[in-house]
Amino acid sequence: MKTLEHIDGDIFKIRGIHVCGHQCNCQNVMGSGIAKTIREKFPEAYEADCQATKEGVNKLGNISMAPITIRPIDCDIQFIFNLYGQNLGTDYNKLYDRKTDYEALFTALQKMNNLCSRDAGHLTVAFPWKMGADRGGGHWDIVERLIEVSFDTYKGRVMIVHYKP
Repeated sequence: MKTLEHIDGDIFKIRGIHVCGHQCNCQNVMGSGIAKTIREKFPEAYEADCQATKEGVNKLGNISMAPITIRPIDCDIQFIFNLYGQNLGTDYNKLYDRKTDYEALFTALQKMNNLCSRDAGHLTVAFPWKMGADRGGGHWDIVERLIEVSFDTYKGRVMIVHYKP
């Protein structure tokens, strides 16, 4: 089983992280949580989400990928993957209402692994801690297991980043 590395920090400022994956909803919002931060810091990721919406591929289980060419100096991220693991359910005041679709998220994670593995798996991949759990209402232990299983064959490092400014 793939061992996930847990580290503290800002996923966008940790040197050596090349790929960031995060859960998105299928409504082309990216309006809160880490998705909002990504939309603000990496407009190319939001543009990929908009393009996926325009093409009708922002469906559960799919992904959109953005090559990142404009990034802060202290950031090594080359790609951001929008993982469509949540449909509807944008009322984040209801934190205990599960919006994360585990099967869809798992499918999206597998697609992400397939694309990342094409690069011989030398890129370090990172996910935010509690992705799909806080705002998505899923259980983190389930989401973490989905990441472990879907990236089991990945040759590079896979990190879970606990946000610490």
